[in-house]
Amino acid sequence: MKINIYTMLKTLLFTIQNGKNLSSGMQLLANTAKTKREKNTYVKINNDLKDGKSFSEALSNHKIGSLDVIQFITMAEKGVNFKRALEKIIRYLEVKDKFQRESSDQTTLPVIYFSIASLVVLGVKFVAVPMQMEKASEFTPEIIKLISGHLQLAQVLTDILFILLVIVASYFFILLAALFNQSRSVQSVTKQLALALPFSSAIVLKFEKFMLFSMLGEMLESGVTFKKAMTSALETTTVRKFAKAILETLNSIKYDGKFIFHTYLYDDIEKALLTGVGSSKQIGSVMLEISSRARTDAMQLSSNFFRMITFLSIFLMAFAVFIEFYTVVLTQILIQKGLIDMSRGINIG
Repeated sequence: MKINIYTMLKTLLFTIQNGKNLSSGMQLLANTAKTKREKNTYVKINNDLKDGKSFSEALSNHKIGSLDVIQFITMAEKGVNFKRALEKIIRYLEVKDKFQRESSDQTTLPVIYFSIASLVVLGVKFVAVPMQMEKASEFTPEIIKLISGHLQLAQVLTDILFILLVIVASYFFILLAALFNQSRSVQSVTKQLALALPFSSAIVLKFEKFMLFSMLGEMLESGVTFKKAMTSALETTTVRKFAKAILETLNSIKYDGKFIFHTYLYDDIEKALLTGVGSSKQIGSVMLEISSRARTDAMQLSSNFFRMITFLSIFLMAFAVFIEFYTVVLTQILIQKGLIDMSRGINIG
């Protein structure tokens, strides 16, 4: 049984809000676990905490939580009150869950269309074409020659459809895995792939920005120094562009005493919001606003992406239906036409 990270964090927050510590929360989870395996996992995490490991390290050791959640917790441990950090992490999970539920309607149809088109590809390539060739073999060599050329084109169209299916479906499932997969290894690989592709890279960047600036804002509002907050962000982000921008910002502050508004991190509106802001707490408030904007942008971009994939999947399914018609129906029409032409003494070769 997989550990539900959301339920786990909600329980820990509840125990901390009632004046107990993290270890007490883990003991409560172990005592109320539904299975022995789940209980053993909570006990092991609690033992890791007692041995001096951080909460994020304990979760990583037992492969609990997706890559982005572990990043979030790791960053939170470096400066934010843990109770407040848990509230932010839970809010982040709720936003992801809401987004996933809202996206389900847009992701279900492409999966159905991809499946239908895939079945047609397999059916045409391994059933329909051999079957039509077998039927054609009963006729004269002239008809066999005519049908062979027709079915070879059907095979080419099927191969083209297969390639298009692989490209579009891979694109679709890479983004889904990068955003929603609970396996940290799978999410890590697909995230890097998504960052290398157009459209999906913008979505992943916006979600990373939402997460990163949410915790940056919280840390700065909690009194953590700007340098420490940015250093924590540098150590946790997995996006190279963001890491490079943060490093350049830190170097600029260190050597020139200037805060730079790097294009990788801030758009023109965000630069304007930060211009003239003085204290770290004020910067933190602006960064929370930037985080909110990034979340909205990410959800809008992903909705547009899933809509585009839906249209493409409809096109591929229609292409698949055409190939099926071309292979089965038109082959029979050609056979009948060939027989009629032969009966009239017309050369069909």
